[in-house]
Amino acid sequence: MTIQEKLSALRHIMERESLDAYIISGTDPHNSEYLPAAWKQRQWISGFTGSFGTVVVLKNDAGLWTDTRYFIQAEKQLKDTGIQMHKLRVPDAVNYPEWLAANLPAGSRVSLDSFCISVCDMKYLQETLNKKQIEVVEKTDILGEIWLDRPALPDEPIFLVPTETAGKSASEKIEMIREKLTQTNSDYMLFSCLDEIAWLYNIRCHDIAYNPVAISYAVVGKEKSWLFVKPAKVSKEVAAELQRENIEIRDYHQLFCFLDELAHTSIFAVDAATLNFAVYNKLLHQFQVKEFESPIVLAKAIKNPVEIEGFRKACVKDSVALTKFFYWLENNIGNHLTETSVSKQLSAFRAQNEDCIEDSFANISAYGENAALPHYSAVPGEDAELKPRGFYLIDSGGQYTHGTTDITRTVPLGELTTLEKEDYTIVLKGMIALSRCIFPKGSKGCNIDAIVRQPLWQTCRNYGHGTGHGIGFFLNVHEGPQAIRQELKDQDVVPGMVTSDEPGLYREGSHGVRHENMILCVPVMKNEFGEWYGFKSLTLCYIDTSAIIPELLDEEEKKWLNEYHQEVYEKTAPYLTPEEAHWLAEKTKPIR
Repeated sequence: MTIQEKLSALRHIMERESLDAYIISGTDPHNSEYLPAAWKQRQWISGFTGSFGTVVVLKNDAGLWTDTRYFIQAEKQLKDTGIQMHKLRVPDAVNYPEWLAANLPAGSRVSLDSFCISVCDMKYLQETLNKKQIEVVEKTDILGEIWLDRPALPDEPIFLVPTETAGKSASEKIEMIREKLTQTNSDYMLFSCLDEIAWLYNIRCHDIAYNPVAISYAVVGKEKSWLFVKPAKVSKEVAAELQRENIEIRDYHQLFCFLDELAHTSIFAVDAATLNFAVYNKLLHQFQVKEFESPIVLAKAIKNPVEIEGFRKACVKDSVALTKFFYWLENNIGNHLTETSVSKQLSAFRAQNEDCIEDSFANISAYGENAALPHYSAVPGEDAELKPRGFYLIDSGGQYTHGTTDITRTVPLGELTTLEKEDYTIVLKGMIALSRCIFPKGSKGCNIDAIVRQPLWQTCRNYGHGTGHGIGFFLNVHEGPQAIRQELKDQDVVPGMVTSDEPGLYREGSHGVRHENMILCVPVMKNEFGEWYGFKSLTLCYIDTSAIIPELLDEEEKKWLNEYHQEVYEKTAPYLTPEEAHWLAEKTKPIR
């Protein structure tokens, strides 16, 4: 079916059900960013492959709401589909609830799959539309009527993360939840976020590409815990180990039946920001429900010493893979390399590392003007050939059994323009500014974000995406609660958090530059003015100095870069061939 045929078929169902609009949220029952094939509903209905966006279909109109990362991509992918792009995170942006309220008459009926929208988002939608006498109608997934070849949910096996790798046992983590139950006078807490469940029970799986999680729910009670998952995914050995932690396996599809078994006097705690509305509604009609942020969110973000050491090991391995890759790339430019072929080569180098399970996301391999798309996705046969000139940008990462990595490097493939060198150097100044930043306890990510952007703002440059996101421990490469971006996220940046440091600059039709390291928040000192924190770089990979305009860096920035390069060489060279080590020594020479 073409996109137009899919929209037409959906509109026939809408007419039958007396619906004026249907919302496809682009997420799943677990509020996931990356999805198994069965829940890639937004992509199926629209052809848009980005990781963020909402599609709304009306009788004679359709729109996709997405943010600055995907404007150029969405414009290309939505061409001739009949779906219009609506821009978010720009001045005067109008999100889809307000747009529906403004464009539908009173008495209209708007529907969506209530399993695929969070409680908070559903309440906001209802509040916005009900003011205009527009009804929100809960439906199960009506796309199933027309998506006849929809994939089944995966059956990948669950495996365990040993306590000596995780730093804490499942029992210790469950006890933290039980303390919260006691504090809030609750009987049970239900979890639906897949990375939270994986962290809580020290389990991993391959249900979603790049994210080692299992499609599941979890319930923790005061005396017992439950994992709701397809039973075929759990071996006898894994089941026995979970049973020793007093975790009982139940069928994923039997969550509602389990809830029906419990006393109606029970008190459930939930995180309304992430729980889907269908499950919430079930709880609300049977139990007393208390809402607060899941205690796992912050506990998972503050890495313990064992996890931090695991990150360090993963970053050394990553540096070896990337050094070998860039050495290979430099020696093969001119051999008809393409964005997809070199991306596969990097994944192959990374896969040679011990304990590397898979990439942590699909590589963003972008040459020349394609690098101006922050989340560009190269397609075989349509991708660009790398030439001995301009910039090549590669954003990649790995899932190791002891940590997750995320790194971006922009490298020159040959002659550069003065503008390209200026952009490269100024973005680097921003990355170094965050690496060297010292800030008082209590600072939010938005307080720090301006420090990174200042070198760009001074030259009237900017970028539209965030500066930093949290990174999971052998989990999702994007995690909260911290975020370094211009918008306020009410979460302090605290020691133990691992965050990306990735300013960028994008010139449509010309080039893009992004430098990204992973940084660990660490305590710096205490004095009469309070407690002070800073960052320690975890990522180890050279930054190509041939593209730098040295006069644009001050002495402190040069000092940071030279010391960083010394550490990169010392920790990486022992694992390289003599030729590679000599090459890296040249790349990491001090700049003056």
